[in-house]
Amino acid sequence: ITRALQELNSPFFSVLMSSLSWPGFAPQGYILAILLVGILFASGFRWEAVASGFAALIGPIVNLMVKSYVQRPRPTVDLVQVFRILDSYSFPSGHVIFYVGFFGFLWFLVYTLLRRSWLRTFFLVLLGSLIALIGLSRIYLGEHWASDVLGAYLLGSLTLIVEIWFYRWGRKRFFPRD
Repeated sequence: ITRALQELNSPFFSVLMSSLSWPGFAPQGYILAILLVGILFASGFRWEAVASGFAALIGPIVNLMVKSYVQRPRPTVDLVQVFRILDSYSFPSGHVIFYVGFFGFLWFLVYTLLRRSWLRTFFLVLLGSLIALIGLSRIYLGEHWASDVLGAYLLGSLTLIVEIWFYRWGRKRFFPRD
C-alpha cells in the first residue's frame, strides 16, 4: 500500500500530504487544540470546551500507552521512501488517533450543536476530510505501515466513543437546563 501510494509522487500531492500531517506534530497540535478549546470557551460553550480538552488529551495518552507496550519499529528507508525519520515507535499512528479523537469530537459537536447551514456543512466536510485523509498521509510519507493506521483508526474510534459518552454524561449532570 505504501509503495502504491508513493507512486502518486507529484509535488502537489507531497505538499498536500505533508500539510495534512503538520498539525499532528508537537507543538502545533497542542497549540491548535488549546486555541480551539479556548474559542469554544470564549463563545460560551463551557462544557463543550472542557469535553474538547478531554478529547485532546485522551488520544495521545492511549497512543503513548499502546506504543510503549507494542514497540513496533517504523518503516525504514530500505523498504519505502521515508520523508521524515521519526524516533518513536510506529504502532499505532498518533496522528490518526489524535485526528479521530479530537477532530472527530469537534465534528460531533458541529453536527449536534449547529443548525443546518452552509457553515455547518463546511465544517463537517473540513473535519471529515482531515480525519479521512490523515491515514493516507501517514502511509504516503512512509512514517507508518497501513496496519499502524488501521489500528489507530480503531483505537481513535474507541476513544471517540468514550469522549462522546463523557460529554453526554457531563452535560446531563452539570448543565441539565441547556
